[in-house]
Amino acid sequence: MLGNILLAIVSFCTFVSYLPQTIKLIKTKKSEDISILSWIIWVISSLAYTTYAIIVSKDGMLIFETSLELFFCLLILFLSIKYRKSKKVKYLYNQ
Repeated sequence: MLGNILLAIVSFCTFVSYLPQTIKLIKTKKSEDISILSWIIWVISSLAYTTYAIIVSKDGMLIFETSLELFFCLLILFLSIKYRKSKKVKYLYNQ
């Protein structure tokens, strides 16, 4: 019971913690101040944790939480790369 409550708190905090960065990326379409390497490491970590939850734990709530974290890490990494590349492409065409 306590474990499920704590996992629900972690799930909620995870979801809420990634929202500001995601919203900022979508609104500004700028990612120069974001470390791509850090987000690659976060994706690898989240992928490993999700794999662990699926293989070892088989707890539905843990799988959901880790999958949610992986989704947001991938989304932020994708948007960071996309907006960084799009600016470089525009810069090359304007020369």
